[in-house]
Amino acid sequence: MTQFMAMKVMELEIPGLPDLFDEMQLRQRAQAVISDLERLVEVDRFLLYTTLTYRYCLRNKKSGEPLIVLVLELAPRPQQLLDFVPEENSLGAREKNMLADRQRLRHAWQELPVHNTQAVIALAQRMQAGFLDLSDGAFAPKTKKQLNALVSARHRHWNGHLSEDDPWQMELPTLPRYEWRRELFHVRAKLFRERRGFTLKLLNRTSLPSQLRAARTLRMPDRPPKLEDASALDRAEYTGTPVDLVIRVGSILGSELICVADFVRLADAK
Repeated sequence: MTQFMAMKVMELEIPGLPDLFDEMQLRQRAQAVISDLERLVEVDRFLLYTTLTYRYCLRNKKSGEPLIVLVLELAPRPQQLLDFVPEENSLGAREKNMLADRQRLRHAWQELPVHNTQAVIALAQRMQAGFLDLSDGAFAPKTKKQLNALVSARHRHWNGHLSEDDPWQMELPTLPRYEWRRELFHVRAKLFRERRGFTLKLLNRTSLPSQLRAARTLRMPDRPPKLEDASALDRAEYTGTPVDLVIRVGSILGSELICVADFVRLADAK
């Protein structure tokens, strides 16, 4: 293998490893880190000639303790190696293409905190519009995709280097899991107990507003804060009695699909 067959692009600390671990745990943790990065940056958009691979490196912390580092590298795509046109598959052309991919990817990682901030600002503006009962349009596709990546990322703190003298750090913002609609809905539902809250099986669906007709069930992840309301729902679930509720509904952040409910009050309560 020539020196151009693999090109280092970043080093990252591998978080979450126990003091004693096996090879499977190390590989799973490394793949989880890479999976988060690929979603956050959409790596394939920037790699035209290469693919992302990884190896491990042993470093020492400032305290002297050993640290396993994930070394991300670029390797030529198999179809590039099978290109028999001499001008396009020479070592010089291959190195030039890999350097171009490396530069694009490094720039994307450097700009990632900015894109995260822009997505969070868009979310804050939309939530503020809802609180003020103002209309606001749907998220732009790029913003929606970035919010989905932020919500699904398993790692919130990142430490590494793009080069020996170029540290790269990032902390992902804390986001709400759900985006709630401002309208209140009166529904009749049968309750099924979950670990913390309930699942609502919606009844009389033909009489529901258009936003809810497609939903057969809604998760209500939290119980009512008032003891008397929580007791009323417990009794209805235990006896299998349908109950009339006033709820607000929401979706997982970044999605438009209504899937969750939040208790407001019993329908006959004032």
